[in-house]
Amino acid sequence: MPGSEITPVRFRNSDGETADGSLFTTVHSAGERIQRALLWLALLWVLAGVSLFIPLAHFVLVPGFLIAGPVVAVMVYRSEWARERAEGKCPVCGEEATIKLEARDEIPKWIYCPACNAALQITEPD
Repeated sequence: MPGSEITPVRFRNSDGETADGSLFTTVHSAGERIQRALLWLALLWVLAGVSLFIPLAHFVLVPGFLIAGPVVAVMVYRSEWARERAEGKCPVCGEEATIKLEARDEIPKWIYCPACNAALQITEPD
């Protein structure tokens, strides 16, 4: 089961006002990364097998899925962590904000407050 990591962050607006928050990250162990990589490899190769029965398209789909399988498996294996969300108070409106993040998002990152639509930057605490 993946572990979770909570890191303190700071929400900062363009005027320099700040508020504290938390960054939630999922951390994958080596065994979990191998399992996820093998799952993706199997899925893409099963799709290659199913694509055999699609006339004309199988000339592109089968080689594409066969090549994509190991490529995606290596990419998934190399992914040691995934960002989930950032939570904290907006320094502009004071509302509690939960911002969903993409798995590979890096900090600092500019986002918008879901309540007041103010531009905020998620940064490391000073």
